[in-house]
Amino acid sequence: MNKKLVITIGMAVLAVGAFAGPHGGPGFHHGGPRPGMHHGGFHGGPRPGFGPIHHHHSYWGRGGRNFWPGFVGGIIGGAIYGAATTPAVVVSTPTVVTTPTVVTTPAVVPAPTVVAAPTVVTTPVVTAPRVWVEGRYIDQLQPNGTIVRVWQPGHYE
Repeated sequence: MNKKLVITIGMAVLAVGAFAGPHGGPGFHHGGPRPGMHHGGFHGGPRPGFGPIHHHHSYWGRGGRNFWPGFVGGIIGGAIYGAATTPAVVVSTPTVVTTPTVVTTPAVVPAPTVVAAPTVVTTPVVTAPRVWVEGRYIDQLQPNGTIVRVWQPGHYE
């Protein structure tokens, strides 16, 4: 149902409930105005020969009869308004996702072939002691034909 329509119906129920029953200000009585009273309100002092006027009436009417229609209308209107403004609960069904199973063929690894290593007979090699050669300048020929002198640092031989 449209939300605005529900709110409008609820307000109408509230209005009918609030104004249900007879209403009137001072001087309104079912039998017409009393002596000493006008329709618009109290006319003045005590009625001659009758003593002071005592009003035993309430705004809510006798026994609260004008109160209950508005009270009940408010409860009903509040319930309608609450139902219209409460968000609906959406229940979704769970989606089942299946993961594909990948079956792979196992790789066949051949066992390694063990080959016995040949026996190596080593003969001691006698080396001469290493000698330090001092650094020096060397002349280098460039591709364009010029000679450039370059320093060569010292090293062992």
